Amino acid sequence: MSPEPEPSEREPSEREHAVWDRVRRTATGMNHHRAKAALDDAREAAEAGSDGGASASDAWTEVDEWERITEALADHAGSYDPAADPFVQGQLTARSRRAQASARRD
Repeated sequence: MSPEPEPSEREPSEREHAVWDRVRRTATGMNHHRAKAALDDAREAAEAGSDGGASASDAWTEVDEWERITEALADHAGSYDPAADPFVQGQLTARSRRAQASARRD
């Protein structure tokens, strides 16, 4: 039997992946200034709707992803591209490996 994953190693939910994917699609082609404006808008929306529940959780997940993208764009003059985002590519590789491992177990 394999050990339980550490709390920080939990697999993000499909809902979190959906929020991240939506933000990444929106961010594609944005420069740092546009992404920062989108982050500010997302933060305002999350603060305004922070009544709890799934929608509030989604809003803060969106803020976290906009923060990550904005930070990634801060040190280069280009635009955002998920295909060139090492974090995104690492996630895709990890998901693929987990799916392959799961298929072998079945």
